[in-house]
Amino acid sequence: MPEPAVEQFRRARTVRTVIANAGYVVVVAILAAGMVLVGLEYWRRGLVVFGAGTGFAAVLRATLPERRQGLLRVRGRWFDVSVLAVAAVAILVVSWGISPLGTK
Repeated sequence: MPEPAVEQFRRARTVRTVIANAGYVVVVAILAAGMVLVGLEYWRRGLVVFGAGTGFAAVLRATLPERRQGLLRVRGRWFDVSVLAVAAVAILVVSWGISPLGTK
């Protein structure tokens, strides 16, 4: 049977990990919702949701402190923010720029 101090340490480490990755989980949920919309043939709406999720990831990466960024942190802060912001804008421009004729 583990000692109480060891058990408390494990529980605290688990809580810190969950909190650190909460932003990442929210972003993945938004991106998944966008992909579900695309799969249901609401591809323009799905791309808008996907682009918004990517933009939200850029905002989180830019504003969260280092210890709370979790899996959103890949490279340097400004590199990550720049790439995510450019990708978000590109996705949104493409989704808005394509003719909606015959689409949902």
